[in-house]
Amino acid sequence: MKARAPLTIAITGVSRGLGKALGHALAARGHQVHGCQLAVDAPVGAVQGNPALYCASVTEPQDMQQFAEAVLRDGPVDIVVCNAGVISERKPAWEIDLQDWARVMEVNVLGVVNTLHAFLPSMLDRRQGLFIAISSGWGRSASWGLGPYCASKFAIEGLIGSLNADLPAQVNAVALDPGNGVNTQMLSICLPDEHHQYIAADIWAEHAADYIVDHLYQEKVSGSQTVPHPGL
Repeated sequence: MKARAPLTIAITGVSRGLGKALGHALAARGHQVHGCQLAVDAPVGAVQGNPALYCASVTEPQDMQQFAEAVLRDGPVDIVVCNAGVISERKPAWEIDLQDWARVMEVNVLGVVNTLHAFLPSMLDRRQGLFIAISSGWGRSASWGLGPYCASKFAIEGLIGSLNADLPAQVNAVALDPGNGVNTQMLSICLPDEHHQYIAADIWAEHAADYIVDHLYQEKVSGSQTVPHPGL
């Protein structure tokens, strides 16, 4: 495979799960990764290195603006991955508290909106870049007891579809389904008895990192996509 020039990549929600594994896999390939996570999960102040870590909440527009400004001080960003997400306990929709509904929608949907407000202007100025929002199979086919999560991921599919209709050529947006579930803390909340049967996050990330850079970014792909991996 032809060697690729290192890219600059920003990822939200890197304290654990998919975001942490993906950040390390991309950094191991020589790309400079900038990751943000909640203050409760992060050391005080920015930690330089690769991945470089920042304290920021996707639900706070000012946090995301400051995160973007810090990243862009080192140069343009090639790829943004909106990974931060939450899920509620599996229950019928009418039994899920309104505050849980609000939290899932605020993080999973408005968190993506806050991130695109922070990062897309620089991509538009360059007329180059890839904006990824992590979706889910449950954003394309609903499942019982996951009303807030399914609603949020269906919203992501619609948001990215609309975004692509607005974006100029050379700036692309992807709603990315990790593919058939990955064994993370989040999956254990909704599948407590079977999450261990799914592919491990670090193994998944080895495939996702190459797919994102070599396929989605280099080939300027847009729309709804799914990471191909052995756990499918």
